[in-house]
Amino acid sequence: MRAPSPVLVIDAAILIAALLGRSAGALRVATSAAVLLVTDRAIEETRRRLDLGLGRADLLPLLDALVSELTVVPVLTLEPLLPTARKALVDAVTSRNGSTRDAHVLALAWSVDGDVWTTDRDFAGTGVASWSTPNLMRALLSVSAQDDQVKAMVGATGIEPVTPPV
Repeated sequence: MRAPSPVLVIDAAILIAALLGRSAGALRVATSAAVLLVTDRAIEETRRRLDLGLGRADLLPLLDALVSELTVVPVLTLEPLLPTARKALVDAVTSRNGSTRDAHVLALAWSVDGDVWTTDRDFAGTGVASWSTPNLMRALLSVSAQDDQVKAMVGATGIEPVTPPV
């Protein structure tokens, strides 16, 4: 397994999972190992899903606190890349469903040469590595095996490291 990029672009699903307590520990680990970027559009999507979709407006102040620890990139700065990102998503091997909703996430990853941390499969074949939470934690554990603090934090998630083949 290769090492994750030192820059990770996260989507709304990762923010929501952290706010619901499903991956808060993983977010802390990733924050200690990489720069985490998010678009302002992903934050707004998270707000809408928390408030309207899940009926959890009580989590909005927690979202604000979480966002204060991330680097937020305005989608307007990504405008030149969005048409190409939309086309790449339409042609993506895994999805082929025509969804271009996450073009802003892909454009940001391209612009910073970063990886995407997501629960979606839409990024396969778009030119960026995408990580699920368990695989990201395994990779960070492998890369940071000498760092006892990160190792303990990842170990607390209950995810076992994968030993790379020799």
